[in-house]
Amino acid sequence: MWSAGVLLVAALVGILNYFGMKYYQRLDWTSTRLYSLSEKTEGVLESLDQPLEVTLFLQPGSSLYDPAKELLERYAAKSKQVSLRVVDPERNLVEAQRLVDRYQIQSLNVVVIDDGTDRRVIEESQLADYDYSGLQFGQSPTLSAFKGEEAFTGAILELVERRKPKVVWLTGHGEAPLEELGPEGASKLRDLLGQENLTIEPWGSLGQTEVPPGTDLVVIAGPRIAFLPPELELFDRYLDGGGRMLVLLDPELAPGGGLVSTRLESWLGERGVRVGDDLVVDPSATVPFFGAETIFVRAVGSSPVVRALSQAGYPVILALARSVAVGEVPEGLVGQVLLETSADGWGERNLANLRGVEKDAGDLPGPVPVAVAIAPRPPEARELDQEELDEAGVEESAGDGAKAGTAPSWRLAVIGDSDFLRNGQLASVGNPTLASNAFNWLLERENLLGIGPKKPEQARLALTPGQLSAITWLSLLGLPALAVAAGVTLHFRRRR
Repeated sequence: MWSAGVLLVAALVGILNYFGMKYYQRLDWTSTRLYSLSEKTEGVLESLDQPLEVTLFLQPGSSLYDPAKELLERYAAKSKQVSLRVVDPERNLVEAQRLVDRYQIQSLNVVVIDDGTDRRVIEESQLADYDYSGLQFGQSPTLSAFKGEEAFTGAILELVERRKPKVVWLTGHGEAPLEELGPEGASKLRDLLGQENLTIEPWGSLGQTEVPPGTDLVVIAGPRIAFLPPELELFDRYLDGGGRMLVLLDPELAPGGGLVSTRLESWLGERGVRVGDDLVVDPSATVPFFGAETIFVRAVGSSPVVRALSQAGYPVILALARSVAVGEVPEGLVGQVLLETSADGWGERNLANLRGVEKDAGDLPGPVPVAVAIAPRPPEARELDQEELDEAGVEESAGDGAKAGTAPSWRLAVIGDSDFLRNGQLASVGNPTLASNAFNWLLERENLLGIGPKKPEQARLALTPGQLSAITWLSLLGLPALAVAAGVTLHFRRRR
């Protein structure tokens, strides 16, 4: 009888284990949903039609080993096309050397995603952001944001999408140099866009009659001299043909006062963007150890360009910015503000005397918009009344071209500063997210948008000296004494 009971319990445990292995649900108990896959990632995994081999090649001592392993296990659980292999480069030297030779990698802390014909190698540095503020006090860097999902999903998309969108970087007007490695260059942006499955190359518009064939996006980053009318006409033809443009206009001070005109200001006005002749000031949003011209701004509205910034609560750092607002939007389009200052900010229009900047009646009152997006009016926006559009931060054109089927298909994003994507500031807080999302939105690659970095939980136990002493004595004397007392009590009970 006793043997039958043991066999029955063993069978029950076996059945429970079998169904537990076959039908299980992964739960995420972290308060920041650190290991929960976004809808964007789930959509990418569900659409996979080719097998992917993911190799976790991180040292177990790395602070990113556990979160990366847990997240990749969820990728593999979500899609049968994804297989995960974990290799310890310290304990399995033979396998580690084989992977180094196969993938030609130099680091022992990487994640490799391979589809059999191509591969993507994700460095450990791409998986997280760290807070180094405690270094001056002898503290180690702390993990401030985990970017594993963004990096893994982006790498998978690079393998799935065989064609890389083509981006041309305008030159010849004093724009940010694409190849420059110094703080004023944009070489780091090129690396970032390479991770996002994009190719980018310089191009000069002077003397050209058309944008290079196959161009998906034109970028104008910080011009300092005026464009010629033929160049503006070239841009008109490109946009009217369904093109995409990202325009970053710095407030370039003229020697005689005021701002240097690039002729893009009036040209953008015809496209629904009002560029101000001012400098944006916000005393309540200055950045420590920087001048008053460097401020941080917040994301507003529901645009996919800034949605991830809003969710994470990350600001964008701008240096010497000018106001950019939604103007008279062309027929069939909508304009939306992306970034703005606090209510304490303003647009300083008295540029003749910048030593004693004060807010007065002639300045642009805050909140001051510094970035806008113009795009075709979505079908759902046609059902909203103007009050709802205002609440959403969207300005609708008065025309009815979209309903008539003649709405333009071009997209345009304008930001009153180019420094945020230069090497010197690209890594600051929300700047890389803004740059990446702006490019993806303009290229209509929203499947990557909204996958922002996640803040890891930092659980700490703080004990007073008295509490620590009590725990020590309880461990040394209390628990052993309790065990002895229990043994003595059990001994006398058995003698009875």
